[in-house]
Amino acid sequence: MCSIYGFYGKNCDESLFEQMRQCAKDRGRDGGKFEHFNNNFNLGSPNTTWGENVARLGNWRATPTTELQAAPSQPYGGVIHNGTIANDVELGNTDGQVDSMILQHVLDRSSFPSFVKSLSKIKGSYALAISSHDGIYLAANYKPIYYFSRPDEGVYFSSMERHLKHLVPFGQAAARLQPYSAMNLQTQEIVPLPRDDGKKALVVCSAGLDSTTVAYKMKADGYDVGLLHFSYGAKAEQPELSRVHQIAKDLEVPLDVLTIDYSKFSGQSPLLTDRDIAEGIEGAEYAHEWVPARNLVLLAHAVAYAEANEYTYVALGNNLEESGAYPDNEEEFTNLLDKALDYAVHDGGQVRLLSPVGQLMKHEIVKLGTELGVPWEITWSCYTGSVEHCGSCAPCFMRKVAFERNGLVDPVML
Repeated sequence: MCSIYGFYGKNCDESLFEQMRQCAKDRGRDGGKFEHFNNNFNLGSPNTTWGENVARLGNWRATPTTELQAAPSQPYGGVIHNGTIANDVELGNTDGQVDSMILQHVLDRSSFPSFVKSLSKIKGSYALAISSHDGIYLAANYKPIYYFSRPDEGVYFSSMERHLKHLVPFGQAAARLQPYSAMNLQTQEIVPLPRDDGKKALVVCSAGLDSTTVAYKMKADGYDVGLLHFSYGAKAEQPELSRVHQIAKDLEVPLDVLTIDYSKFSGQSPLLTDRDIAEGIEGAEYAHEWVPARNLVLLAHAVAYAEANEYTYVALGNNLEESGAYPDNEEEFTNLLDKALDYAVHDGGQVRLLSPVGQLMKHEIVKLGTELGVPWEITWSCYTGSVEHCGSCAPCFMRKVAFERNGLVDPVML
């Protein structure tokens, strides 16, 4: 919707601030005004802890298409805001007033905890900064705020990381205010804002060693577990489907199966074409069976399913062993995708990605699963669609070695 930008500290570098201000213009062409604040800002309280600090708050606004006349420029009463306040009339605005104008009247600046509590009055989207008796408070739901602290100067902040690039030394990076959180720039305190939450986990389960162990671990850890299985045309589709039903029955948890037509995305994957499947350790060390963007595609569906069915967590079987061959098994893939989910679900909602075995090797997963009582005999890892495990493809080979390293015999290989 627009850009907010500002500074809080002792010594604002005029040149750097102006560069940031001009960079922030890329998200709005109107306004651009900023105001200077200090501890004389009249908030009805004589007690201030600003010391020698000063603040600058500014905004570039992208005027809505339906707004025929540009609105007065922010700040409004010491508040700058990026987003849309959906209940501004309910909160006291009159028809024709800019939604952001109401914030100066409804946000409590008497203390940081009071400010955080008052944010619950807002319906809509926001990234905002507000001048208070003890400095500047920042807050955001899914709208972004980035900030960077420069020694002997203070904290510069703006709506996008690129607005700050000229003032961040090489090798360092601006920080993002975590979505759904608030920050007191004076004390550097950051607190989370309330969101939908619950210990309800959706496990993406193929019926293999890794995801089955995850399902048993999540239930053992006290989560309300549900299983989601994807049928996307792989050679092992039928045995996987049969086994995942057995797993759900053993765990006494609900199971849902989503069918995805992957025929347009199959590429040259041996899992989805007539090409031969690699055998033994050779197949375990390289992604011969790569399916184009599979985890990204499946997780997008899983997150949508989780949001629609009130799951707070999506857990998957990514593991350390397979990250050596499959990029989308690398822990960083999950970390980065998890960060994007704050912008993928509804305002106030929350879906987090979990990789409970993401730091484990296959033999460690077998050890953990055995301790959890996983019934290995009903799991399925083989890439083929045979009645029994073939014993020679990469997953079969890795299973055999993993069980042997634990002094066990894999029951599916008997």
